[in-house]
Amino acid sequence: MTLLLSACTLPSEGSSQEEPASEANANHEVSEGGVAAPEDVTSVTEVGWEWHPGEDESATDVHTGPVGAVVELTDGLIGVRGDTGEELWSYRIPEAGGFSASFSPSGEQVLVTASAEPATLLDTETGATVAEDVDWDGQTLLLDETRLLDYRGEATELLFEVSDLESGETLWQQETPVACPGESPSRLISALHASEALVLLLHCSEDTSEGALRVPEADTVNALVALDPADGQELWRHESGDTEGLGLAEALLIHGAVVADLPGEEGWLIIDPADGTVLAESPKPVLSVGEGYYLAGPDPLAEDLAHELRTFDGEVTASVTLPDDRWPGDTPESAVGLPEQLVTVDMERGSPEDPVNAVVTPWDDAGFEGVIDATMTERASQDDPGRLLPVPGALLVYVPVDLAADIDSVGHVAALR
Repeated sequence: MTLLLSACTLPSEGSSQEEPASEANANHEVSEGGVAAPEDVTSVTEVGWEWHPGEDESATDVHTGPVGAVVELTDGLIGVRGDTGEELWSYRIPEAGGFSASFSPSGEQVLVTASAEPATLLDTETGATVAEDVDWDGQTLLLDETRLLDYRGEATELLFEVSDLESGETLWQQETPVACPGESPSRLISALHASEALVLLLHCSEDTSEGALRVPEADTVNALVALDPADGQELWRHESGDTEGLGLAEALLIHGAVVADLPGEEGWLIIDPADGTVLAESPKPVLSVGEGYYLAGPDPLAEDLAHELRTFDGEVTASVTLPDDRWPGDTPESAVGLPEQLVTVDMERGSPEDPVNAVVTPWDDAGFEGVIDATMTERASQDDPGRLLPVPGALLVYVPVDLAADIDSVGHVAALR
C-alpha cells in the first residue's frame, strides 16, 4: 500500500502543537515528542510512502534525522517520520528570503535563519526550540548545541575558530595552521566535520598550488590531522607518503567514520574519528560503513566488479556482481548495502520523463533483480541522476538539486520499505 503525502499535509491530531518563534513571521509547529526511532530497514520491496512539495514550495535538500528525514525548503524545514511519512514538525519563514540552515554532525540539531533575522536552534526529532535570538551569519558551521565553527584565511593558511553559540564568545582559535611533518608547506584539501573531532586532510609539499593536488610532487605527504572540538588540541594524525606522485588524496565522512583514499596506501582506510584507530583497510572503494562491517564497491578500472559486504577483519560475508552493461563507478549515494540486499540506482533515459529506479539484488544471487519504480525526472545530471539516502525506517530515493543540469528543486521523495 502506498501513502501519498504533500508538504501541506496537516499533522495527525494531537501529534504536534504550535510554538511561538523568535521571528515574528515564522510558522513553527513542533511534535509533542516521544517518537521512538523506527528500526532501520533490512530489505525493501516497494514504495511505502511518498513526499511532494506543496504548491509554490521548493525543496532544496533532504537530510537524515533522528527519527526519519528532514526536508529543507527554500523557506524552512519539515521533519518527516521515516516509517510512515507523517510530517512531525515544521519551521517555515515564508515572507523572508535568504534561508540558511546548518546541521550538527550528529544530525540532532539544526541552526536556522533567514535574511538578517536572529537564528534559532532546533531539535530535529521534535522541531522544538533549543535556543533563540542567536547571532549567526549563516556561514559558520554548527558543531553541537553549544558551539559554532568558523574558517578563516586561504587554503594554504587556513585557521579555525570555535565560539559559544549563544554568547558569541571565542572559546579557542588557532594562531598558526596545523603543521605538516618537517614543517613543510601545507594546503588544506578538505575538512571533515565529525561529532568527536574536526579532521583535516592536508597536502604537504613544497608545491602547494591547487594543480599540485592532482599532479603532486614525488615528495608529497598526505596527512590526516584530528583536532579536539573542545579546545583545538591535536588528537591524532595519520601521515602517508606519496613518493611516486600518484594523484589526489581524498577523505569522506561516511556514517560517522572517516574513509580515506591516500595515494601510497594499499587500500581505502576506515578510521575512527575519535582516536584515529584504523578499523579496516579495504581493497576496494568504501561505499557505506556499519557496525563492524562495510560495503565495498568495484573499482571501475579493476577486473573484479563485485560489490561486497566485508567485516572490519576483511572477511567477505556476501557479494554480488551486477550486469556488465551497468557502469560500476558507484558512490555512497548510488549504492546501499542492506543486510539482505544490494540496492542501486538506475535511470532509463530517452523518454519525455525519465524513470529513476531502485534496483534490488539479493546477496549472492546476481541472476535476480527486482526493479522498484521510484521517481521521475525531466532532466538529470549525468554524474548524479538519482540518490539513495538511508534514514531510520526507510531508504529514500530522490533526484538532487543540480543547477548545472537545470534541476533547481527536489520534486519528489520516494521511501522504500
